[in-house]
Amino acid sequence: METIRERLIGTWRLVSYQVRSADGSVVYPMGKEVVGTIMYLADGYMSAMLMVPGRAPLSGGSAASATFEELVAAVTGFFAYVGRFEVDEAAKVVTHHIEIALAPQLVGTVQRRHVLFGGRRLRLRGDPAPIAGQQAVPVITWERATPDDDSPTEA
Repeated sequence: METIRERLIGTWRLVSYQVRSADGSVVYPMGKEVVGTIMYLADGYMSAMLMVPGRAPLSGGSAASATFEELVAAVTGFFAYVGRFEVDEAAKVVTHHIEIALAPQLVGTVQRRHVLFGGRRLRLRGDPAPIAGQQAVPVITWERATPDDDSPTEA
C-alpha cells in the first residue's frame, strides 16, 4: 500500500478553492473560475499556484511600465508559494514549509493541510483560523493531472 507521501508525488490541477465558515457559509476567495496547479516532487519540495483567468495584460508588457492599478489587479488575481513539504502519515497531514511566496507574510511560515484522497482527487483542508471575524477552514480540491491535459479542470 502506498504512503500518503508517495500518493502526493506528481502534478495536480485545481478543482475548487473554498473557505468554509463556522456558520456553514462557503466563500470562493478567488472566485469559482480560479485555476491552479500544485506539484509535489520526490525530493521533498512543492509548489502551488492559483490564478484568476482573464486577467488583463500589463501595459507595455512588463511590471516596470504597468500602472499601479494594473499591478494591483495582477497581484490580487494570483497566489503562489514554494517550499519543502513533509507528511505525518499517522495524522494524515502534509505540512508546507514556505520559502518563497507572492505574499511576503507567508515566507517562513508553515501551512498544515489535512489530506483526503478519493479516486483521482486530493482534498487539502486547513486548520480552522480566524478569517473576516469568524472561524473558517480553507478547503482546496485537486485532481491528478495527466500528460494529455490541455487545460485546468473546471470547478
